[in-house]
Amino acid sequence: MSSALEIPKVSDELKDPVRDEHHAGFTDLQSLLKEMIPNEAVDPVRDFDKIVELLAQQTEVNCESVIAAAVVVLSHSTADDVFTAACELAIELDPATWIPELNMKRRVPLGLLKEKSASGVFAAELERLRQQLPRRSLPSRAELFFRHVRIRQHPMFAPADIRYFRVSKLKDADDLRNSVVHGSGLPQIDLDLSRSTMLFLHEAAITAMRSLTFSYRLPIEWSILLGGRTEEIS
Repeated sequence: MSSALEIPKVSDELKDPVRDEHHAGFTDLQSLLKEMIPNEAVDPVRDFDKIVELLAQQTEVNCESVIAAAVVVLSHSTADDVFTAACELAIELDPATWIPELNMKRRVPLGLLKEKSASGVFAAELERLRQQLPRRSLPSRAELFFRHVRIRQHPMFAPADIRYFRVSKLKDADDLRNSVVHGSGLPQIDLDLSRSTMLFLHEAAITAMRSLTFSYRLPIEWSILLGGRTEEIS
């Protein structure tokens, strides 16, 4: 995804083949319009060169917009999957602390209680909670996760860093993704915003994994490499 955002470096190279393609397509149209429109009204070379240049520029802009939007959606999808898996694993590792998340007003038949016992009923309800996780929004899942797992920020990222995790920034990224997926048209997302959103969502996913491994002392090597300090969620 980082490579996809290098479009500005190749924009001139992108415009050249587009310009050539439009020039080839306009050859016959130039001749036709020259016959239909008085000579003083149109210059086939000057005017069509301007049109071709504008089309090439628009192609470049459209390409950048599509790639910028795609990077936001794909980055969001990655973070979405990570937070779902992190919640599922946290429930499995420490189910008792997740019982308060259940609907305590839910009616349970006495027959089921007799068959499965109280612990079995709670286990089934926790499984139901796991299955319902994908229906929650990404920020809602993150808030749920960090109610049970203490957050560990990257030690090298200060609060001013664009990658520093905050649920409020995750909501902004979620809104941006929704504007792409559910909006009436492709929003104008510049490459800088796309890049910063991608970097933040990547760190958000890593923060979830880092926090999980440290909270439950999971033997994963990258948790040692990434480090982290314990902080309350903001």
